[in-house]
Amino acid sequence: MDLMRSPLAGMVRTRVERVLRSWETSGSTAGDTPGKLAVRRFLAALDELAQAADGLATSPGAAGETSTASVLAVTDDPLLATGLRQRLGSSSLLTAVSNAQEAIDAAARGDPSVLFAAGRAAGETVRRVRDAFPGIPAVIAVPESDVPRILAEFRNDPAVVLPVAVGTEGFAAAIRTLLNQVAPPGARGEAGADQPDAARSVELPAEARSYAHLTGMLPRALERTVDFDVGAAVIARPGGEPLVDVHATSDCSGSTLELVRERALALFWIVSGRVQREDEEIRIGVPPPLRSSIYVPLATEGRVVGLTYLGSFRPDAFSGNGEVIAELAAHASGAYRRLEASVSRLRLTPRQSQVLALIASGLSDKEVAERLGLAHRTVRTHVDRLLREHGLRSRTEAVAAWLRGQQG
Repeated sequence: MDLMRSPLAGMVRTRVERVLRSWETSGSTAGDTPGKLAVRRFLAALDELAQAADGLATSPGAAGETSTASVLAVTDDPLLATGLRQRLGSSSLLTAVSNAQEAIDAAARGDPSVLFAAGRAAGETVRRVRDAFPGIPAVIAVPESDVPRILAEFRNDPAVVLPVAVGTEGFAAAIRTLLNQVAPPGARGEAGADQPDAARSVELPAEARSYAHLTGMLPRALERTVDFDVGAAVIARPGGEPLVDVHATSDCSGSTLELVRERALALFWIVSGRVQREDEEIRIGVPPPLRSSIYVPLATEGRVVGLTYLGSFRPDAFSGNGEVIAELAAHASGAYRRLEASVSRLRLTPRQSQVLALIASGLSDKEVAERLGLAHRTVRTHVDRLLREHGLRSRTEAVAAWLRGQQG
């Protein structure tokens, strides 16, 4: 069913939107709320059905040849969600929810590339989702009077903040900009079609078993493709200092190896945002006796989680090899995400699992206690213990980790 051309789709949408507008302007009581929510869910389902059908019709080729970016929109305005879908087109899959908890649940299921939130509660929504899924690129649309406050709140956790007066077209433009920054290699268009075969074939030799193992695989995986004399890999380790591994393919002094290690780590601190001075990267040149170098960050979910650095004793040694190293970085980023999911999966007792399942369904501690026949304090003890044992900061983060585990 094509949303723009189908007479049936147009008739149904016009009818439902007329009913919704009537409800919104009628000064209805709280008793109408379930009906309004039902209509909103119907509109969202109608949009998703139309978008899925459009994607099937306009995505030729074998499965796996195209890559669709995922956008999670948090808004209680179905017309805004519809407008975003139309402007983003079939290349982006937009999921619309109405509140922060639904957004957390949807993020756990769908791993969105960009988060969009609109309304006076948009800032709080983004904070809650980022508590569970740190680093998701976000666009926040708020009333113009709230813009200074939101900008101040997100000074250390950047997001694109726009006044609602910008409108749907402006929101879509900001979302597209962020999608272009986080697009996976397969979604970069046809520009890669003319790259050498090596740029499309470089990959990790095995699945990483640990963060140290992943660090050790880089840059060794590039040895047969890129001619370099010494390289280093930096991988962020959750809850600890980053790991650094230096690998030389020719004779290098100990001082050169240590210099490359320091240089790679310094670049990682800069590109990951830990070092805020804008001139730092400019002052980190090629360290003698090396005469050329190249580095590519590893990123996942809007976070820089590592870096690959290569150096050579020859000038201009890496001309034309940027795509090769970027391809390896993409594979490494995927391996990091799988490793992170495996390490962070919760190990719960049967009772803890019951408690989290009920909390995830929306029950309060008191309601969970009544459902399981426990004292209220006992439920609180279970929650506090699992937060402490797993290093989690909140119930929301615990529920998100539990939901990820349920997804396998």
